Amino acid sequence: MVDQIKIKNLSKSYGKTTALRDINIEFNKGKIYAVLGHNGAGKTTLMKEILGLYKKNDAIHYYHDGQVISFPKYQMSFSPEQYSLLEDLTALEYLMFVAKLYKKYHSVTQEKIYELLRIFELYEKRNKFLFTMSNGMKKKISHIAAIVLETDFVFLDEPFAALDPVSIYTLKKMMKENIHNQTYILCTHQLDIVDSLGMKNDRFEVILLKQGNLIFQGNIKQLLYNTNKDSIEEAYLYYH
Repeated sequence: MVDQIKIKNLSKSYGKTTALRDINIEFNKGKIYAVLGHNGAGKTTLMKEILGLYKKNDAIHYYHDGQVISFPKYQMSFSPEQYSLLEDLTALEYLMFVAKLYKKYHSVTQEKIYELLRIFELYEKRNKFLFTMSNGMKKKISHIAAIVLETDFVFLDEPFAALDPVSIYTLKKMMKENIHNQTYILCTHQLDIVDSLGMKNDRFEVILLKQGNLIFQGNIKQLLYNTNKDSIEEAYLYYH
């Protein structure tokens, strides 16, 4: 298990382009984190570094009960902005396949998958091939695949893109209800949706990145106080 991720002096470059510059951030279990920033700010790069999608980075440390642990590959899951599904499989086949990849075939039962498919109004399409589904449906399948694994940390890149209003509400509700079991780290441009989460200050934090630099991490109360603004959107514009 992993209950804390600490990042110390993380930098990442692509050739002459610096994507992240000397980043120091801490993520703790039992919260929702919204990572905000313009295109190219380093949001997705930050996620991928934590997930080890490039290679293990010595600037990132994972903890359980205050002790450093080895890279917790199977306790972190990811729904990318550009989903990549095996579209010749049905929705149910794909979700069971992901469970096997994560070595959770026995704990991720068909009933758990059915429950999430019902919640996201996809149960009737469980035996449909993914290539027949709309972009919004595929996005929901990608989210279900990340959530059903019951990992400690769930990373969602642009999670609300392509979703209809009902699905956005469903996803927000699910995250808030599951916060004691899973930590959610969101990268998004949709500030109005983040603003509408309605989370308590001790359960929700905002991280602002600008051109690879960390310019703020803290709760909503701190953000609004620091900027003398009334909303996340106004505070975001203040920094940018």
